[in-house]
Amino acid sequence: MKYNSKKTIGLITVCSIVIVIAMLVNYRITQHVVERTVIAQQEDIAGKAANTVEIWLKQQMKILEAAANSISPSDLSQNPATMLPLQMAMKAGHFTDVYIGTPAGELIDGAKWQPPPGYDPRNRPWYKRAVETGTISFTTPYIDMVTNKLVIALVTPLFADGKFVGVIGADTVLESLVENVLNYKQSESGFAFIVEKSGTIIVHPNKDYIMRAKLQVIEPELEQKVGTFNTSGSGTIFYRSADGREHILSSKQISGSDWFLCVTVPRDEAYSMTRKTTMVFAMEIVLKLLGILLFIVLLGLGCSSIVVFLFSKRYSTAVQQHREELSGINKDLEWNITKRMEVETYYKTLFNVANDAILISNDLAYVECNQKAVEMFELSREQLLQKTILDCSPELQPDGARSDEKLAMILQDSRNGKQNVFRWSFLRAGGIEFPASVSLTSFRLKNRDLVLSSIRDISKRVDAEGQLMQAQKMAAVGEMLGAIAHQWRQPLNTLATYISSLQAAYYNQALSKEVVERVVAGASDQITFMSKTIDDFRNFFKPSKTKGPIDLLKAIISAVKLMEAQMRHNRIKLTVKNLTGANSLMVFGYEGEFIHVLVNILANAKDAILENGSKTEGLAERNIDILILGSRDLAIVEIIDNGGGIPSHLLMKIFNPYYTTKSTSAGTGMGLYMSKMIVEKEMDGELRAENTETGARFTIRLKKMEA
Repeated sequence: MKYNSKKTIGLITVCSIVIVIAMLVNYRITQHVVERTVIAQQEDIAGKAANTVEIWLKQQMKILEAAANSISPSDLSQNPATMLPLQMAMKAGHFTDVYIGTPAGELIDGAKWQPPPGYDPRNRPWYKRAVETGTISFTTPYIDMVTNKLVIALVTPLFADGKFVGVIGADTVLESLVENVLNYKQSESGFAFIVEKSGTIIVHPNKDYIMRAKLQVIEPELEQKVGTFNTSGSGTIFYRSADGREHILSSKQISGSDWFLCVTVPRDEAYSMTRKTTMVFAMEIVLKLLGILLFIVLLGLGCSSIVVFLFSKRYSTAVQQHREELSGINKDLEWNITKRMEVETYYKTLFNVANDAILISNDLAYVECNQKAVEMFELSREQLLQKTILDCSPELQPDGARSDEKLAMILQDSRNGKQNVFRWSFLRAGGIEFPASVSLTSFRLKNRDLVLSSIRDISKRVDAEGQLMQAQKMAAVGEMLGAIAHQWRQPLNTLATYISSLQAAYYNQALSKEVVERVVAGASDQITFMSKTIDDFRNFFKPSKTKGPIDLLKAIISAVKLMEAQMRHNRIKLTVKNLTGANSLMVFGYEGEFIHVLVNILANAKDAILENGSKTEGLAERNIDILILGSRDLAIVEIIDNGGGIPSHLLMKIFNPYYTTKSTSAGTGMGLYMSKMIVEKEMDGELRAENTETGARFTIRLKKMEA
């Protein structure tokens, strides 16, 4: 009996020791789980806050990119074509100002702000930032000279034909960013702020710190820990603040910047929040129950009824606490669902009020569209989502390429990470074809490869360009009438000679059948020549409606025929030299418009020779040479004159619209501008001008087609 009692006591002692050890081990594990849970929760909050800021910045950048794409980089000045997109961008993005700085130091301001004397945009931080990065970015906050408020500038460089021509920027008051960050509130003492990687505070609840203090100064214990910003994009730091409380600081780098969004909260408050939203607290209750169980074993069977009573009471308390926790979790879930619905409604509104048609496709089939797309294609939303991109496109594009083959190449580039902006022809519901500018981007969502297309109808712009092109042709009517007069002068003199010879033969009684037939045949040849001249000029003024293959050599000969009489009248030697040895060189474009380009350049060369001759009391020789060169893929036409050349300070301006070196009665300033538009925009070629030792050289480069 005594032996059994000792054995029982020993067994109870061993069980008690095992239970105590298990409790200690479980307690240590629980503490570790709590710490990792707190860190994960804080880093998740910092990441979500950083994503909110990134979404806001990306939306502002898209508006700035749209404004930059709406401006013609080759004509940056205080004109409606430049000012209107700047003012529209200010309204769309709620910017305080949208402006352009040029390499010449000129400021084009959408808010019509007049800079003070000596103001040079090239010395401003926004201009230097765009030049330094070479892409769209944003600056460190600075004081705006217009509003005297702290702003950040979104900037992007502008290029024309690969050449830097300026910087477009948009100011947004830092208060807009502050609202997005400081609206976060996770506990009584916790808050969010933004800091630059060196420690400079950019956004903080205490406005006295903004751009005036460093994080390691106001929190000295972070002196050695701020360096982690330069080594990782996110992380968590434990530190003791100046008020003596233990804090947790989680940070997440804002994409595309040196900024870090930080979330700081007292450690005890973070642990308290974790207990309310996780099962860690339940684990603590289990440990307490194990302690009660140990107490019951040690007291023995005599206290069993009391232990059962205490256990039941403690269990009831735990259940009540669980109910309270579940109620708090339900409230958190309801709040999260409400916020998510608000965000979803916000982005759906932005999607549907966009000025461009936006369509999302999966494997060419449309899966989503906005209201503008429904209006543009004149289909209902259900009908549009049953079609593919090729269903809404003609079989052939304006450049002659098959739509399916061209689209396959564009999609391949997009999958390789390239954002394509290109011109495309679509079909409306009635089969009417219309031109559009398309921005296409590929992305992946929920294991699906999707394509987002932003489509802008440019029918009015294309019609205006066509009318402008034809108007420029008609502007040459007066000069061409002079050319017709030159072409007809010699045939009319010859006809007069034939008529006079008939009269002389009659009076001299030498009028025979042979004489009459010879005179009639000669007169008929001259009349045929004059009729052919009229046909040549009539074809020149007839607008080309469709693109097609052009025989480059024949087009040059046609242009020479139109100008040869004027050249001969002004004693100018016009020569054509085919250095390729080929009988034909085929290119693709509008034949009539291309002949107009050649005539326009030849006319300018003639005027330059005549003007230079009048200044130098005549030229010993007046020459215009047309050289036809070629390579494996290119056909090259060079038009060279000895008219003295173009002043170097005007060489960059001659292709600008409405710019002319002649008087208003002699030129409209649209000839070379339209020539460049025809060669580069319509024929996918290149038109350049440069000076030689004696004059100017205009070079046209075009892609060759197979004969």
